[in-house]
Amino acid sequence: MIFWSIAGLMLGLVVLVLAWSVLRQRERIVDEIKARNLRVAREKLKELEADLAAGNLDQAAFEQAKEELELELLEDTSGPQREVAVTAQGKRAALVLLGLVPVASLGLYFWLGEPAIATGSRSVHQRSMAGDPHAEGGKAPTMAEIVATLEQQVQKQPDDAETWFMLGRVYASLKRFDKAAEAYGKVAELTDRHPQALIAWADSLAMTQGGRLSGKPYALVKEALEKAPDDTTALWLAGQGASEVGDFQNAVYYWRQAEAGLADQPEYVQELRGLIAQVKQAAEAKGMKLDDPGSAVELKSVAKAGIELKVSISPELKTKVKPDEPLFIFAKAVQGPPMPVAAVRMTAGELPKTVRITDDDLLRGGHLKDYAQLKVAARIARSGQPMAASGDLQSAEVVVKPGDGKPVALVIDQVVP
Repeated sequence: MIFWSIAGLMLGLVVLVLAWSVLRQRERIVDEIKARNLRVAREKLKELEADLAAGNLDQAAFEQAKEELELELLEDTSGPQREVAVTAQGKRAALVLLGLVPVASLGLYFWLGEPAIATGSRSVHQRSMAGDPHAEGGKAPTMAEIVATLEQQVQKQPDDAETWFMLGRVYASLKRFDKAAEAYGKVAELTDRHPQALIAWADSLAMTQGGRLSGKPYALVKEALEKAPDDTTALWLAGQGASEVGDFQNAVYYWRQAEAGLADQPEYVQELRGLIAQVKQAAEAKGMKLDDPGSAVELKSVAKAGIELKVSISPELKTKVKPDEPLFIFAKAVQGPPMPVAAVRMTAGELPKTVRITDDDLLRGGHLKDYAQLKVAARIARSGQPMAASGDLQSAEVVVKPGDGKPVALVIDQVVP
């Protein structure tokens, strides 16, 4: 039980770091860092729930892991939207990362070293004597310790593809892309050039040349497509590779095929359509006319239920606040655990501001409409932490009905004793 709880928390941290590291500068698009972190956290929560259902976690361990995941997400959430420069390849690499989480968990298994730990057959005393880093009173290892342990593991078992893969992901999170490429190349060798290994290898190689796929990375992507012609990640990257070499026609073909596989993720379909429009413009500028088979995906706009909040601070407290102090807006269940079900992070300098909480802000998945009522409140965390601390400034809690369309005023006028 302890193993799965620790593995889940460590994996959640690794995934969050990796999802950030694969994003890189290129075309300017609007990206919500908050939304990406929420997607990753929801995937992690699904894994925890699956472990609970399978009996790998007891209820207490599940609740503890879930609360720590939610706190970690609150700390990482960056509130306001900001425009950043990322590549289409980076977005797709971030998406494929979520699909590879189960493989990464196997890497953590090998890092801890013994099946007996996972099954709980070793006693606490035995773990202590063996130097188990997670024995009672121990601390989770650092990334440097994880790297060292994985490096030792692949030296002892050089044919262990799963550990090589985990090592590659950790190298990538540390931006050691040359080492990551070597590790993925080894995975490809050991797995008869599995398409996912080829994609990861291509991605790291591209990072060693400034994010460009031209040359060997593009060749690896096309090889992956031969083995998995419907793989949306390979199709996305193939479109980017074709675009880079001026093969605009094939770029359109690849991206239209990727669209079909991403019909249930409209944000990615919209981005693909933007990329297609760009290559069409580039082709037109060169006097080329492209054949576009058109999209097979029909996007339907769905109105999202929301809670509109007008957040302000009293004149008496306004002079005591620094503009860069974090401001958290929480929505909690009226009855149930005290952890928030939704959260938005801002800074005190943005006040007064109208904020809308939507399904995208939910920490545990689901929909706002699933809740008949929620308690909302705002708090300026002078300690810098999402948990309430003495000296923090907060509003009173207000009970609201999601989706009723009535704006709610939250006035920060209290000091936490």
